[in-house]
Amino acid sequence: MVARSSVRRRGLALGTAMAVSVAILCGAPPAALAWTASSETTPPPSVTVAAVGDIHFSGSVARLVSSKGPKAPFRSTAKILRAADVTVGNLETALSRRGRAVPGKTFTFRGTPRAAKGLAYAGFDFLGLANNHARDFGSVALRDTIRHLDKAGIAHAGAGKNRKAAFRPAIVERNGARIAFLAFSQIGPSSFRATSSRSGTAYTMSRTRVRRVIRAAAKQADYVIVSFHWGVERDYYPASRQVAFGRLAIRSGADVVLSHHPHVIQGVEYYRRGLIAYSLGNFVFSPGSEMGRDSMILRLTLGPDGVSRVTGVPCYISGGKPRVQHGSSAKRIIRIMKRTSKARGTRVTRSGSIARFAP
Repeated sequence: MVARSSVRRRGLALGTAMAVSVAILCGAPPAALAWTASSETTPPPSVTVAAVGDIHFSGSVARLVSSKGPKAPFRSTAKILRAADVTVGNLETALSRRGRAVPGKTFTFRGTPRAAKGLAYAGFDFLGLANNHARDFGSVALRDTIRHLDKAGIAHAGAGKNRKAAFRPAIVERNGARIAFLAFSQIGPSSFRATSSRSGTAYTMSRTRVRRVIRAAAKQADYVIVSFHWGVERDYYPASRQVAFGRLAIRSGADVVLSHHPHVIQGVEYYRRGLIAYSLGNFVFSPGSEMGRDSMILRLTLGPDGVSRVTGVPCYISGGKPRVQHGSSAKRIIRIMKRTSKARGTRVTRSGSIARFAP
C-alpha cells in the first residue's frame, strides 16, 4: 500500500523533470532551471483546522434560529471556528422548504435555508453531507441544500446528483496549500446512497472504493481531510470497523479522519503521521440524551511532517446551542476525552479549560 506522501513525492519529481525538460527545450537560462526545480519541491505550508461533529437545524435549533436569527447557534463558538484556516463539520439536515419526509423513519431533519448564512458566519469551509439524514426530504431537498451551500460559498462533499458527484472531493486553497475534503457514510438507510442515475450520499462499506477515492484526492492536494459518518449511537468507544476504516483512510493518504454519528465524544488516535477522531459528538443539535449535550471543538495543525498541536475545546449544548465551557464543567468533559482517548493509546492533559492530545 502506498502512502499519500510517497504518491505526492513521485508527482513532484515527475513534474519537476517535465518542467526542466521544457525549460531546456525553450533555451531557459540556468537560473530559471534552478527556480523551476526548487519551486516544485518546496513543501506545502502548514494549515490549522477546527472540526466539530453533527449539525442540524430542527427542534430546539429551529426555534432558536426562528427567534434570534441564523447566527444565534454559533454566537459562543464562532470566534474559535473562524480563527482556523479550515473549519469542518457534518451537516446532518436538509436546508430546504420543499420535499416530503421519507416514510418509515423515526427522525427526519429539515431546516430553514437561512441557516446557510449562520454556517457561513461561523466560518465553515467544508461540510460533510454523507449521513443518514441527507435525503430525509427527498432529492429535491438535497438539491436545495447543495444550492444554498454553494450560494453561501461553503464547499461540501459526500452527496450529489449521482455517485460520481457524491464521491468527488471538495478542494480549497489556504495559505498556498491545497486541501481536499471527502465524506463517506456507513449509516443507513442504504436507499440514500447515490447511484449512476440517482442523487444521494457517498454511502459505502467497500474498502477498495474508500482506498481508491482517497488516493485520487491525494494526487490533487497537499492535505486530505476525510469525514466518516459511522459507529453506534451513545457508545463512547469505536467499533472494530471504525478502527479498520479509519486506519485504512490514513494509509491511503488521508492526513486526518474526522467522524460523527454516535452523538457522544469518542477517542482520538494518532496513527502513523495522521490522526483519527472517532466521534466528535453533537455540535449545533437537539440532543436526545444528557450525554449528547457534551461536545468539543477539535483543533490541530496539518504540516509537511504530519499532524501536530492537537487540542480540544470542551463545549456543552443547551437550547441547541454549544457553549464553550470553563471550570468544573470543562474538567468533566475533558475527563471524557481523556478516558476515551486512553483506550486508543493517546495521552490527554488539561491546560486550563483546554485538552491537549499527545501520542
